[in-house]
Amino acid sequence: MIGKSGKKSFGSLVIAVAMTIGAIASPFGAVAEAVRVGAPIPLTGPFSSDGVAMEKGLRLAIEELNAGGGLLGEQLELYVFDIGDLTPDKLQAAATSLVEREQVDVLINGYGGMGPDIPAFCPYDLPYIHNDATSNVVELRARMNCTNIFMGSDLDLNYGRITFEQLMAIEHEYPNKKIAIIHGPYDWELNNTEGARMAAEAAGWDVVMNEEVPYETKQWSGIVSKLRDADPSLIYFEVLDPAAVNTFTDQFLTNPPRNALLYAGYTVSVPAFGEIVRLGKADGVLGMTLSAHRPNDAGEAFKAAWEEMYGEAPPFSIAAQIYDELMMWVASVERAESVKDHDTIRQGLLETPYEGITGTFRFNDDHFVNAADDTVPAHLLQVQNSEIKQLMIGTEVETDFITPPWLM
Repeated sequence: MIGKSGKKSFGSLVIAVAMTIGAIASPFGAVAEAVRVGAPIPLTGPFSSDGVAMEKGLRLAIEELNAGGGLLGEQLELYVFDIGDLTPDKLQAAATSLVEREQVDVLINGYGGMGPDIPAFCPYDLPYIHNDATSNVVELRARMNCTNIFMGSDLDLNYGRITFEQLMAIEHEYPNKKIAIIHGPYDWELNNTEGARMAAEAAGWDVVMNEEVPYETKQWSGIVSKLRDADPSLIYFEVLDPAAVNTFTDQFLTNPPRNALLYAGYTVSVPAFGEIVRLGKADGVLGMTLSAHRPNDAGEAFKAAWEEMYGEAPPFSIAAQIYDELMMWVASVERAESVKDHDTIRQGLLETPYEGITGTFRFNDDHFVNAADDTVPAHLLQVQNSEIKQLMIGTEVETDFITPPWLM
């Protein structure tokens, strides 16, 4: 960059040096270049707990790939951009930084805006693989004809239905058929709870409460009082703000409705919920995750690698999913024998199923995955003895349900 003085800035000098180093020939006579992985992820704001897990999942995958020789003989590098609270300006800034400035070869995300990410990344050729799981992004992708965008999950509405069916399949006798629904204000929460409501009413249940709450809610006494008066046997709580879920769970359990199971939604799976789990305050609480490492050889190997690298167990929320997203792109690149042949890579993603640690990714014509066929199944979770357990994976029972202590 040339300043007003006409002299090159220090930043320009650094870039020039970097370009010179990057152009140095390798011992084999080829130019040494890295494969650039772009990660527009939320490292600050209400989704930061999952954002950290997203970055860890990508770094684990990249370390394993590089240790095995890289991709097509080249090492991979990770470029992270913090999209914070997922606003349109943050997503557009991510596109400018990662695609135009850093010239990444792929964009990998856990959930990246649930709407604003589509117009931000649609204009580019390189693949964008995400896990937004919301109906609006599928509709927007189709309307904008974004051939480069792939969602490695099903739709919010379908997950609500699937989760309600899983809750009906556990070994528990519900004392009545009354469900209370509490949800946040955004697409995932609205549509997921709508799917659960529709499934409940189809099964003969009465919706005795259906209330929206804002993020950062800290005082829940009014809601808990309404719940006790309504006397539901199932509370379906879906808010993506971990702080709100933690405070609700804590206040709910001080004087819970006498008949109700508490399902606290996707947030049960994120690392931030682990704070209340470790304190022993959440035993019996139910939750879900869209996909996670399975209790099989591949899943256990992933868990061991994560523990070795980070000194802790991987969360059930997004860790294995984002690892799989990068690996499925790598598999498509290897088939195309080129990082830059985006057309062939995109076609490979669409046409060739990928067997990952969370399941088999088989994209439909709308570029998302159908969870109902158990290829990448949803997981029903429960906190038991200060640990999160997988109760069900799809339609398969993995762990016995325990009666929550407040119902004993």
